[in-house]
Amino acid sequence: MADSQKMLQWMADRQGRVTYSMNSRLGPASYDCSSAVYFALVAGGFLPSGTMGNTDSLFGHLEANGWQKLPEVNGYIDAKRGDIFIWGVRGASGGAAGHTGIFTDKDNIIHCNYGYNGITVNNHDQIWSYNNGPVNTIYRFLGSQTGTTKGFSVGQKVKLLNHATHYQTREAVPTWAKNKTYTIQQIKNVSMANSKKAYLLKEISSWVLEQDLA
Repeated sequence: MADSQKMLQWMADRQGRVTYSMNSRLGPASYDCSSAVYFALVAGGFLPSGTMGNTDSLFGHLEANGWQKLPEVNGYIDAKRGDIFIWGVRGASGGAAGHTGIFTDKDNIIHCNYGYNGITVNNHDQIWSYNNGPVNTIYRFLGSQTGTTKGFSVGQKVKLLNHATHYQTREAVPTWAKNKTYTIQQIKNVSMANSKKAYLLKEISSWVLEQDLA
C-alpha cells in the first residue's frame, strides 16, 4: 500500500548525507532533484520498483499512477504534506529547466537541490521566489480510492473534507465551505480513475467526489 510517510522518510534519511549531481544522479552518494523524488516515490510504493525519469517525465508518471494536479484559486495552491511540486513548463522542464520536491507541510519542502548541494528542507515560497517564480504544478495522490465506494445515500449528513474539489472542473471548494456538514441531495456515477461516485451537496449546490466526503 502506498505510504507518503515512507516516501518522505526516504528523503529525510538522506538529508545532509548526499550531494547534488546531475551526472551521478542515481545514488547512493548523490542525486538530482528528480531522481531523488523518483526514488522516494518508489520507496513509498507510489511507483513500480525501478521506475526512473527526469523532471519533465514526472508529470506523466504521476498522472498515470493516481496523482492529480491541484487547482489554483486566486493565485494560490493549497498544498499539504506529501504533495509533490514540479516547477517548469511541461514539455520543457528537463535538466536545469525544471525542479521538483515534496511538501513536508503546507509551507515547506524537502528537495535535492544545487543551491545547498544536497537534500534540504526549505520554505517553498521563498525558494520559488529565489528562482524567479517558475510555473508551479502541485500534485496530490488520490489513487488509493480507486475502485472503492463509501455507500453514502440521499439525505445522509456528510462532512466536506479540506481538500475537496469540484469533480468536473477540479476547482477548489471555497475555504468557508470546507470541514462542515452537509446533506446529500443527489448521487451520480462518474467515470474517473479515483472515484466511482459524485455527490451533490444540498446546502452549497456543489458536486464533489466521494473521496472528499466523510
